[in-house]
Amino acid sequence: MIPADAEDVVTSQDIARRYQVNDATVGYWTTMDGFPEGWPSGPGRTLVRDAASVDQWLRDNLPVHWAKGQQTDNPYGLPEGAPTDLVTLSDICAWEAQALGRAEPVPAATLRGYLSRGKLAQPDRTPVDGQQPEVTERMWLRQTAYDFVNRPRRMRRQKKEQPQGLKPETAPLGLPGTPSETTPTPRADIDAIAAKFGISRQTAKSWIQTEDFPQPDAHATYSAGDVDEWVRTARPHSWNAAQRRAALTTQPPAGPAHQQPDQQNGQPGTPAPHPAPGGPAELTAPQIGPYYGVSAHTGLSWTTIQEKRKDGTLVGRAFPTPLHTRPRTYRREDIDAWVKDHRPHVWAAFTNTEPPLLNPLPDGNPQDLLDISDFAALWGITTRGKPLARETLTAYHQRGQIPYADRTPNDGKAPRVLEYHWYRTTVNDFIRSRQGSGNFEPRQ
Repeated sequence: MIPADAEDVVTSQDIARRYQVNDATVGYWTTMDGFPEGWPSGPGRTLVRDAASVDQWLRDNLPVHWAKGQQTDNPYGLPEGAPTDLVTLSDICAWEAQALGRAEPVPAATLRGYLSRGKLAQPDRTPVDGQQPEVTERMWLRQTAYDFVNRPRRMRRQKKEQPQGLKPETAPLGLPGTPSETTPTPRADIDAIAAKFGISRQTAKSWIQTEDFPQPDAHATYSAGDVDEWVRTARPHSWNAAQRRAALTTQPPAGPAHQQPDQQNGQPGTPAPHPAPGGPAELTAPQIGPYYGVSAHTGLSWTTIQEKRKDGTLVGRAFPTPLHTRPRTYRREDIDAWVKDHRPHVWAAFTNTEPPLLNPLPDGNPQDLLDISDFAALWGITTRGKPLARETLTAYHQRGQIPYADRTPNDGKAPRVLEYHWYRTTVNDFIRSRQGSGNFEPRQ
């Protein structure tokens, strides 16, 4: 996701080029305290960052590198003046501190050491040198002093601190609470790991074969806390992506005021009152689809749906049994209950209500930009409790079953995007809508 207030975004390669460092140096900066967070975007989920935030962080923390990225002859904002003005050693101490981002002037002894080693040029004027105006101490031309302050610099590597964005402040992602002396340690198998971090089973398998990955127990399960810690340090991109997905489900569930009428009455399985009380008590198979606002073919396909179980647990009820077979006739109230539970968007359109959401939509600026993976995660988590596959949304987009992207690469708008993006308001409106077969044409 690209926040709405981001005016421009940069990749690590862009940062390296602008501030004249190599990619490894930028990689090191990203682990330092307070470095701006990156958002996956574009092919390969390349991390992009807000350009202004990166520039401000460098100005506050690494002013020497920051100065290299400024397209000006006076990046440190030194006072204006004529090149032939005479300045003292104390003036140069203050300007050197300004270039280093320090509040106090650099000690004069430091600059005297630079002078003896030839790093600082010898003074242009000295007492009793016979020139005018007469001076009482060593002095330098302003141009000489500025050449020294603006010289190319090499900066020692900063002390690495634990990045704030990676501090584990909550229980292991998507797993039971933090282990304690009174509760058993949560465990996770390979499928749970893949699901929690949004990766394929094959990728999860390659992780557990890594030498430093936590060891399994006799049941081939792993400590959830140890796995989280390993992913946080060894796979930070997967960790941060999982954190963002988890944020979608951390909002409190809707209270009674947001529940459907039948839930407030304490009977979650009973159908809501029919919008047309005088409707038929029974429906034949060909009548089912048109009655609920879909095609007759769709209604007939419903009648063939069988019960579904996974690991002995019922995950889908079969379509109601017909009352008569010639012609096949069904009790309407039974169909109402089935459609409400198993075709919620059809039921929402039928009853003129919004489709129910398993998890509420998260807050955010309507102009935030979401890429196709964000779209898939938001849609899946709010409607079925887990993200949809990126490939699924890509296919929907190609077939026109979701709105065409609001932003495309090289569209000339700011901030630039590396792949298709949608505004948050577009995604939210789509999720709240009663989707049918879809007929979204590319924007002309």
